Amino acid sequence: MTEPELTEPTAPVPADPVLNVRDLVVAFPDRRGAGRRGERRVVDGISFHVAAGECVAIVGESGSGKSVTARSIVGLAGESARVSAAELTVAGQDVLTLSGRALRRLRGGTVGLIAQDALVSLDPLRPVGREIGDTLALHTNLGAAARHARTVELLDRVGLPDAALRARQRPGQLSGGQRQRALIASGIAGEPELVIADEPTTALDQPVQAGVLRLLGQLRDDGTAVLLISHDLSVVRGIADRVLVMTDGVVVEEGTPAEVFERPRHAYTRKLVAAVPAGHPRGTPLSGDVPAAVDPAVGPTAGAERRGGRGMTADEATRPTFDDVGTQGDVLLEAAGLARTFHVGGREIVAADDVSFTLRAGRTLGLIGESGSGKSTTARLLLGLERPDAGEVTLLGQPWSQLPEARRRPRRSLVSAVFQDALSSFDPRWSVGAVLADALTHGRTVRPAPVRAQIAELLDTVGLDPALATRRPLHLSGGQRQRVSVARALAADPRVLILDEPVSALDVSVQAQVLDLLDRLQRERNLAYLLITHDLGVALHMSDDLAVLQEGRIVASGPAATVFDDPQHPYARLLRDAAPATFR
Repeated sequence: MTEPELTEPTAPVPADPVLNVRDLVVAFPDRRGAGRRGERRVVDGISFHVAAGECVAIVGESGSGKSVTARSIVGLAGESARVSAAELTVAGQDVLTLSGRALRRLRGGTVGLIAQDALVSLDPLRPVGREIGDTLALHTNLGAAARHARTVELLDRVGLPDAALRARQRPGQLSGGQRQRALIASGIAGEPELVIADEPTTALDQPVQAGVLRLLGQLRDDGTAVLLISHDLSVVRGIADRVLVMTDGVVVEEGTPAEVFERPRHAYTRKLVAAVPAGHPRGTPLSGDVPAAVDPAVGPTAGAERRGGRGMTADEATRPTFDDVGTQGDVLLEAAGLARTFHVGGREIVAADDVSFTLRAGRTLGLIGESGSGKSTTARLLLGLERPDAGEVTLLGQPWSQLPEARRRPRRSLVSAVFQDALSSFDPRWSVGAVLADALTHGRTVRPAPVRAQIAELLDTVGLDPALATRRPLHLSGGQRQRVSVARALAADPRVLILDEPVSALDVSVQAQVLDLLDRLQRERNLAYLLITHDLGVALHMSDDLAVLQEGRIVASGPAATVFDDPQHPYARLLRDAAPATFR
């Protein structure tokens, strides 16, 4: 069946759009082989428009060309980029003919740009009020006192409490959501006619995410044109008037959110929609790769067999084998009454307060809550990286958290972790093979041939070509790096995996592949998972049970469907209601 050609805009262009893009091409120099030079088109003849009071969203995976499209609108595609178009106008100005000085006036004045990572976009050495004040100084005639008053007004408008205080604080003193709101305040300070929001909600907690989307919705309702760049289809569905689906530099589908997400016509759109975890029951494959079934009569592959290639060390000889662990549903790790308090700047911060739960073989407990609720502290307590002030963690029924490290070491490999930012958790000087070899040997000198075989087996287990062992993590895609992170966690043959936001920064289709991988590994190895996530859709798809954490306390827990469908605690209801529209 031939896919419909949808590269032309389906919506009529209004008489005077704020943004009008026709046949936009963005190309970069491309060298393929020695002495050969060519051109690589990352945006290839796309057309769209955004009217006043309208939100248009461009969705697609990393590398699709959506962010390059956004940056080319304000002359930030890059010095080596060749940008051409039959028409590229903002508020009647031909962007392609503007001088550098005119482009600087356009940015921040006519166009407000809101980037994804506020911590990187904001100067860490200056108060956030200075960032906003500089925009006002460039694009208004306000005096110093008036600029300060306007700065406080803008921070208050975007929902920052104690706006006058926040204006004096540096980005590092604010939470992720507060930084993003400060960045929005800076972006709208010049009262732009067009706001470009490039992944403004990625990795934000859902109540914070909902607040950012409300702000963008208010801007649109006040008459501002909004161009939203996102890979999160649920976010887009909740705010966009029109959606463009982009892949390989071209727009393959366009329409209203209902048309695009409920009746997708192009195969690529259908793949994106199918990969959204919300609405897919536990165990349902998202990426089309159906996991191999585990024969219940045989059970998962025995850990002793997987270790056969390198033999046991002295530590491993005292470590319980897989057969010692038990069967589906047995308690592997238990947290009882955990408490942990920090003292920062004269303040007492309660990160864990009487936290109790169990992790069982073959089951997943989802732990959800806002930033600062204590999720990561709880993970560190379970991993034995911090000692609780009160309470205890037991592993396979034996003491764990209160033991000295020397006594924990023989069993440390039973608990492993996969973190959100795989790249920052790797030594950038090491190849993938070196990363995995270190995890397999714990830094000891061993015979290389068996280790190479185990590295190849690990990479194959997580769906990667063993040839990638020679590559450095920096040269891998985000999805490949996260698979390497999973492989490293499996190297020690753990029984419990702590998954701390393992897919929050991934595109929806790559996220689906990693979630399917984790589900398959759990089935094959009878692993217990603690899944820490801010994404309720991911939590519901992956979890058997949910626990809701607020200010260090578990305020709701139980079967995942019960906690979501009938939340009894006000904070659990807040999280449920803050979740964006799903694809049920």
